[in-house]
Amino acid sequence: MFGKRFVLSADRSQMSNYRGNFLYGFLSCGPAKVSPEPIYSMICPTTDTYNQRTGELILAPVGLRRIQSSLEKTFGSSSVHSQHPFEVEKAINGSTTVVGLTEMSPLGIGTVDTAISWKNDNWNRKWFISLMQRLKKLKERFGFKVVVGGPGSWQLLHPFTDFLRRQGTSIARYASHFTNSPRSFSTKLDTKIDEWVKEELGVDHVVEGEADVTAPRIFEQIESGNAPEVIRSFTNTIQSIEDIPEITAGTLTGSIEIMRGCGRGCDFCAPNLRMKRDFPVERIVREAKINMKLGHSSVWLLSEELTLYGCDSKDKTPNEDAIVQLFLALKNGGASRIGCTHWTFAGVRAAPNMIKRLSEINDLKNDWMGVQPGLEWISPRLVKKFMPYKVKPYSPEEYPETVEEAVKIMNTNHYYPAITLIVGHPEEQNDEVDMTTQFIEKLSKVNRMRGIFAPLLYVDYYRPERTMDYDMMSEHHWRLYYACWRHNAKEFSDNIWLATQQFGALNRLVTVIGVHVLNFYILRFLKSEFKRRFGFIPNWME
Repeated sequence: MFGKRFVLSADRSQMSNYRGNFLYGFLSCGPAKVSPEPIYSMICPTTDTYNQRTGELILAPVGLRRIQSSLEKTFGSSSVHSQHPFEVEKAINGSTTVVGLTEMSPLGIGTVDTAISWKNDNWNRKWFISLMQRLKKLKERFGFKVVVGGPGSWQLLHPFTDFLRRQGTSIARYASHFTNSPRSFSTKLDTKIDEWVKEELGVDHVVEGEADVTAPRIFEQIESGNAPEVIRSFTNTIQSIEDIPEITAGTLTGSIEIMRGCGRGCDFCAPNLRMKRDFPVERIVREAKINMKLGHSSVWLLSEELTLYGCDSKDKTPNEDAIVQLFLALKNGGASRIGCTHWTFAGVRAAPNMIKRLSEINDLKNDWMGVQPGLEWISPRLVKKFMPYKVKPYSPEEYPETVEEAVKIMNTNHYYPAITLIVGHPEEQNDEVDMTTQFIEKLSKVNRMRGIFAPLLYVDYYRPERTMDYDMMSEHHWRLYYACWRHNAKEFSDNIWLATQQFGALNRLVTVIGVHVLNFYILRFLKSEFKRRFGFIPNWME
């Protein structure tokens, strides 16, 4: 129908507003067999994100919109088109030279996927493979090239796809063959696109890094046939924050970037590879208003660490005035609610009055808002060795106290934390695993924390052979993992009625019943898997 020169899209798992609650997006990381497509679509609808007649995206991931703006600036808006994955056939014809995809977790081997899907197909993987199979047929007909970028593009490269092979996941039924030649694990820079990804899925190029500025050159090189298979566009390709193009169209969940990079320096975290840069308030408000004009008055602020916005302090003390002024500017600009993704416990503890002020701006007297802080582990030795700046302005020895105080501050101000932690770091000792388990149980049973825990299996982006999977988990890891999910099951049951208050009556009832069934299934499944592995069910699972 359109046949633009460049067509941009992403898989279905990224094409929802998640009913205003970004935490529902984690459903895409879970096993598809537990949440059949009708249930998935009920909780994460996509009908309001694209034009039902043409398939053009009304709302899209922020990363896709950045690339779209960059390409339009160079080649003109008539050359670029963003399309919903269900309707790609309407946007592609003989005029199309490059189809670009922005992907979060294309093969479902990210930290959250591996932690909650086990060896099952998750929706991230299923949606991506489904899209690629359709694009491959179009590609055979029209001869365009497919390039994949975004934060999950690394999953399409050697040696990371070996993780799937080692797991023995059901992805094997998609692939007619695997390349079994030896892999080199020496450095990420030795990687190339997996043969199965190229041959069976039809991916021609993979882009890693920030392509906001370099996208026009990359697409031209792909068109001319001069682009390398793996293209790396590092942070230093962006000389100034002003070089990053502003979005010109709506984004999913009203998401707007406020910063890039973090500055905390945790050595296991990919965002740490990016230099910290803050977007000016005026620019953030301009971009937010694009979504407000489309009727989406709630704004989600994308950051690696909200409490470091506007901060240049060496001890990482939050710049409270800068953050409050940002929220007030968005509120005055028309935002009804202003959410944010990532906080740190240290930043929250260091600025309790600021958190209270943000809650007041959002009028959270009777409502709760989700946030995502990372606990990782509680051992002072590991904190000191791998993330010493994450606890600033406090010391590694103060980390347990810092987390407890921060959770109390968040809960008092109606912020609901989804707390991530790392399971299976290669250098973690058994007593340190137990230390984290005991701390989790204290937060749950003694402190009565409102929030959930997301135990994520360790994924090594540089040496995949160090990546944790379930067959490698010790009994100590299992006890930590089970403690988290036992807490979560209770939280889900206690709060699902509140969390679905925006649903229609029937959808709400179905979801509530489904959650209770899911809780029963999860705990029973974990017990059966532990017994299969170790031959008994321990007392701490009773």
